[in-house]
Amino acid sequence: MADAVLALNQVLRSGETLEVDEKPKQEDANGDSSSSVQVTCFTDLADDFTLHFQIIRLPNQIYAWIGCNSSKLGRLYGAAPTRPSNSVSVSSILGGVSDNTGSGIARRLVLKTGLNVIVACNIPKNSPMLEANAEKKLVEKLTSLGRVTECKEFSVSLPHIVLFSTFPLNLCDATYKADWGDLYLYNSLEKFVSMASFVNEQDGVARFISDAPPTHYKLKIQLFSLLVKNAVEKYESAEFEAGGYKWKLVLYPNGNKSKNVRDHISLYLTLANTSSLPLGWEVYAVVRLFLLDQSKDNYLTVQDATGKESHFHELKLECGFDHFVLLKEFNDASNGYLVEDKCEFGTEVFVTKERGRVKAECLSMVKDTCSVKHVWKIENFSKLSAEFCFSEVFSAGGQKWKIKLYPNGFSHKKGSHLSLFLALADFTPYSKIYTDYTLRLVDQLQSKHIAFKTDHCFTAASNNLGWPSFVFLSYLNDPGNGCLVKDICLVEAEVNVWGCQGSTTN
Repeated sequence: MADAVLALNQVLRSGETLEVDEKPKQEDANGDSSSSVQVTCFTDLADDFTLHFQIIRLPNQIYAWIGCNSSKLGRLYGAAPTRPSNSVSVSSILGGVSDNTGSGIARRLVLKTGLNVIVACNIPKNSPMLEANAEKKLVEKLTSLGRVTECKEFSVSLPHIVLFSTFPLNLCDATYKADWGDLYLYNSLEKFVSMASFVNEQDGVARFISDAPPTHYKLKIQLFSLLVKNAVEKYESAEFEAGGYKWKLVLYPNGNKSKNVRDHISLYLTLANTSSLPLGWEVYAVVRLFLLDQSKDNYLTVQDATGKESHFHELKLECGFDHFVLLKEFNDASNGYLVEDKCEFGTEVFVTKERGRVKAECLSMVKDTCSVKHVWKIENFSKLSAEFCFSEVFSAGGQKWKIKLYPNGFSHKKGSHLSLFLALADFTPYSKIYTDYTLRLVDQLQSKHIAFKTDHCFTAASNNLGWPSFVFLSYLNDPGNGCLVKDICLVEAEVNVWGCQGSTTN
């Protein structure tokens, strides 16, 4: 073994391909060796980054390391086909929370090779093009080595695997011991380091067992059965902070009825207190939800099977799992989830990116709109000397309005007509206000009013609209028509606001 380690360290520095044998080769009828370790190292360029690769090939397993501009190990992921659904399970072994880069590559390599895969990767987060190029080069190399076959069915046996504590300097004696369901990492002294138990993925959900408790929040419930007995449909936790945002856990102890969930507990993470966030906000986060096994002192951990980040925005404040856990399994005392009618849920949420400075708009429709009527009484009408005059300000649909009147006509109708307009008194942050409205000149004698109705989108460039030729001055001044009685004129406005569109750059 010492000779193998020495040879391997030489390979790490030389960039050559080396086959390391611990025992004499045993070849099958096709000439394949069944008990050798093959190591391939190479370097390539992608998107102005230097990418270093190391591939360690065992009979039933592949270890791959991708280094971006450095020799750091990065995060370590294990991926394996799982029975009986022949899906792929992925877990973060070292380096903390799973991200899309290493976990996604590990998952796809299992699909391409049908083998168990260990991937270490230090590619920066949120670098999809770099990740794609690195994966492409890795797959091309594996293809040239004859290790890539598009597999749809798997037969799995998990061998002992040699892992590295650092790369590319030293080979350590850590051994990855595995059987169905559980993956255990030991060091050279057989001391247990960490464990991640894979559970089959269903409906894009990954469930695994973790010794690590939730990082950000725990929800402990005593007398859980009373929630169901008292028909508590939903319970919301207190707010807690993570990643600079406020969050809440939302628990449906008997399933989320609005989504027709039965026989399950539903659990979600909700972004709280969003009113203070700027228009157009978006938050991306890696979310995990937990349920404590009180018997084994570990946690059932549930997350998106692909490691995909949850995307929170104004129309999607919640993410989680409708079928978090079967009620039958939860209530089974042997599972340790509910002990003496006590249980504990938890979550961790890691914000990976956020957007605020984005051009955005929001159209807010008004439910159950109603028109607002404003009556403007103009006394001493014949003595009006100004070109135009305004009514007092009135409110309708959350906006401030006023009537604008030209007693002797506006523009080309000056001297022949009375002109009437509706105007915004104080333009709001909304960039567009959708309305329909009526302006009316009241007949105070026979109620034969003169009225015009229209709809209009008020904007900063078009903040008043009306009719220059509302009524002939000759008709207005005729005492028999009732428009002027005792030199008093009555003008009405009926305004109905049914939508507002805001626009901003944050």
